[in-house]
Amino acid sequence: MVDWREIDAKWQRAWSEAKLFCAEPNGRPKFFITVAYPYVSGPMHIGHARTYTVPDVIARYKRMRGFNVLFPMAYHFTGTPLVGAAKRVKRRDPEFVRILTKVYGVREEDLPKFEDPRYFANYFARESELSYRKGMHLLGYSIDWRREFTTIDEAYSKFVTWQYHKLMDAGLVSKGKHPVKWCPSCGNPVTDHDLLEGEGVDINEFTLLKYRLGDYVLPAATLRPETVFGVTNLWLNPNVDYVVAEVDGEKWVVSKEAVEKLRNQGFKVGRVEKLRESLIGKDVEVPMTYKKVPILPAEFVDPKNASGVVGSVPSHAPYDYVALLELQRRPELLEPYGVDPERVRKIKPVSVIQLQGFGESPAIDVVEREGISDQRDPKLEDATSEVYLAEFSRGTMRDWIPKYAGMKVSIAKERVRGDLIAAGEGATMYEFSKKPVICRCGAECSVRLVEDQWFLNYSDEAWKEKARECLGRMHLVPPETRAQFEHTIEWLREWPCTRRIGMGTPAPWDPNWIIESLSDSTIYMAYYTISHILKEVDPAKLSDEVFDYVLLGEGDVESVSRSSGVELETLKRMREEAGYWYPLDYRMSASELIPNHLTFHIFHHVAIFPPDLWPRGIVSFGMVVLEGRKMSSSKGNIIPINDAIREYGADVVRLYLMSVAEPWQDLDWRTMEVDAMVRHLERFYSHAREVIELPKMERPELTLWDRWMLSRLQGHLREATEALEKFETRKALQHAFFLMLQDLRRYLGLARGESKAWVLKYVLDRWVRMLAPFVPHVCEEIWHQMGMEGFVSTAPWPEVESEYVDKEAEFVEEYLRSVIDDVRGILRATKMKAPRRACFYVAGGWRRDAYRKVLEQVRKGKVDLGALISWGREELDVPPEELAGFFKAAAKEVKRMPEGWVEVLSESDIGELEILTDARDFIRDQIGAERVDVFTMDDPRRYDPRGRAKLALPFRPAIYVE
Repeated sequence: MVDWREIDAKWQRAWSEAKLFCAEPNGRPKFFITVAYPYVSGPMHIGHARTYTVPDVIARYKRMRGFNVLFPMAYHFTGTPLVGAAKRVKRRDPEFVRILTKVYGVREEDLPKFEDPRYFANYFARESELSYRKGMHLLGYSIDWRREFTTIDEAYSKFVTWQYHKLMDAGLVSKGKHPVKWCPSCGNPVTDHDLLEGEGVDINEFTLLKYRLGDYVLPAATLRPETVFGVTNLWLNPNVDYVVAEVDGEKWVVSKEAVEKLRNQGFKVGRVEKLRESLIGKDVEVPMTYKKVPILPAEFVDPKNASGVVGSVPSHAPYDYVALLELQRRPELLEPYGVDPERVRKIKPVSVIQLQGFGESPAIDVVEREGISDQRDPKLEDATSEVYLAEFSRGTMRDWIPKYAGMKVSIAKERVRGDLIAAGEGATMYEFSKKPVICRCGAECSVRLVEDQWFLNYSDEAWKEKARECLGRMHLVPPETRAQFEHTIEWLREWPCTRRIGMGTPAPWDPNWIIESLSDSTIYMAYYTISHILKEVDPAKLSDEVFDYVLLGEGDVESVSRSSGVELETLKRMREEAGYWYPLDYRMSASELIPNHLTFHIFHHVAIFPPDLWPRGIVSFGMVVLEGRKMSSSKGNIIPINDAIREYGADVVRLYLMSVAEPWQDLDWRTMEVDAMVRHLERFYSHAREVIELPKMERPELTLWDRWMLSRLQGHLREATEALEKFETRKALQHAFFLMLQDLRRYLGLARGESKAWVLKYVLDRWVRMLAPFVPHVCEEIWHQMGMEGFVSTAPWPEVESEYVDKEAEFVEEYLRSVIDDVRGILRATKMKAPRRACFYVAGGWRRDAYRKVLEQVRKGKVDLGALISWGREELDVPPEELAGFFKAAAKEVKRMPEGWVEVLSESDIGELEILTDARDFIRDQIGAERVDVFTMDDPRRYDPRGRAKLALPFRPAIYVE
């Protein structure tokens, strides 16, 4: 059994001692690749390993292609998640302490140290056996570790300060009022990086429509104020505790849960008391239309959503229609509230929106089409989304509606909303699009309207236009993400970029605020170019002028040196590094970061750097799940990477992660599949050692099977190269490893003679280089045992050698495989285990000439049977009926041929009889026959007791077995 960990450690040590991956400007073409630095709130696990192995494979490949490659790494300490984690330790959160001690191996006596967020971060960044630094080292990543840093390093904070001075000077930072996700425990706005649950959840802007009942205002929350003209009733949940709250001088009836939200969103909330009467069955006045409608009971009304009061528009809201229908069909539901069932029965949906492709009431159309009859039917969500989207994008207001008739819904929505608010009949409330939203500290978040918050003005149209221009020039992988980037650029508005607590860089304009974690991690790729040199510089000397010169080439170097105190040669050296490595070639990160980090990355680059330094490409990753379940470090549902490597070795883990899915696809780690990967790698290593022991020899005369193996190698090399250029790591590995293994097994079963040793050595030399980016440790070991100089990691990538591309040899192998498959099919159909004798009958004579004519027509794209038969009558002495039958059968067969066969057969003179005759022993072994015979179909000596020979077509021999 191979000790993979011993091989891993040997070559990781050798790479480190040789400083193999330390990149310096050297005049060669450069390739600069980065991946999102890890947020170190827990150990590195197999999900992270997938994220970081993909760029390592690409970096290693590009290095072998002759590029000077920079692949750096750092650690994200900024923000509140680490502070929240430290707080959970401080209060000895039982579940969190259990995960730290029982799952991650933290000693009980060390827990007090984890109350310090810096200690917590550094432990999982670099110190622990479970740390990212250790995990990346164990996986053999080709990282330039000299450039490593954390986002709370003093020099990095100076870099962030410079960045925000630039943004402030450009007028892209402002102070204002804005709804944010808010953690009441941390007392801070939070973003996706700060959340345990609720990543990607949006904040929706609701309009509160003020329905009036005597002194009461019932503020119904809606995303569609333009539908107020179609309101038929109001919904309250009879199982909910409603309160009467003094809000801005009015008596509002809202759910108990809504009160704190109103306070958080700038409403002046006074006295709050329980609603002591039932309002169901009473009439309220609809704002703007002033008609009276009843209040009806509905259990679908969620007290935790907005105000807990909902208006009903059955024509345009599937939920409303189904709820109304249920009350009309089951009048007994109204009895407890004293509501007249007849009045409810008479309620008719009111259509206010005209939508092409639908009838009077789109919501009713969709509900009936989907067969929905219950308020709890999950299909209601999709039905609602369908109606809302269609009406918003294509709908127009009906002609009977005063003031807004004929107006597009998208315009009417804002007009009606504005008129309601101006008339005191409406207000604004914010709510999450989905719940729950949980901070990493464990508290449930809410929406808060922050008045003195600092924001990045992503709504600035000139800024957006530059971002669009940059995106238009970028190479995106996969290309389907372009629409998501475009959408994000359009909808991004003000983004809260500061917070009161957490780790990070103080805002340059107000040190009481800290730049939040998604806002300080947008252009740090530029910092990598000089981070190793900055470790030699006093951070106090890092003025804005230093970064202006080093990163933008602005200013006079001698003047900057005098004013900053940074040595002249150090400044020049940093400028050389930045000028050489920038722009960034590719940024890699999770696709879930497109709505924030990855798009911010574009915005900030175009705001600070000139167009020639804008990023060139982005690769977006899918997610990784464990045995079908989402992984979470904070919940302990992970496999730490050091456990996986201890069990399997680095190369097995890498091989599995790269073989299951392309980078942009989701990956499901399955332990049984990983176990199988061990056997595959052992088979490769064992074969390589056997080949190494073979004697060296000059190139011999090559057999058919030698030519086939060499040609297959060229094909796999071409496919793997093209795939890696497109970041298709799974496809590349399929060709570089699995299909190569498959072809090699076949070659070893076919090849005979002395030439085999030369072919195997030739193949191994190319194969081990082709696999080096994926399984570098075992490839280094094999390379060394082969007696090669240097490291395979820096050996040249193998080139396709056209002299060994042999389509005829590949055709012959495929042809024989198809013949053997045909025999096996006959054996299955006849339930014959092993034939005593197998006979093959090959078409010849006039059929070969006629077959070539069929090939000609198929290559032209159209088969004209009439023309073929006319040709046959003139050229061949064959009865017309026989000609017609042959041409029809041959054309059908040729059209079904594998790709490439038609071309080979048209351009080569391949002897079918000779192929089968030479391969008799091979066919016999494959089908388990005692005897194999090959005849032409016209051979008078043929053995053909069932008259099969007449069925033969060129390259589809007739077969008889007994």
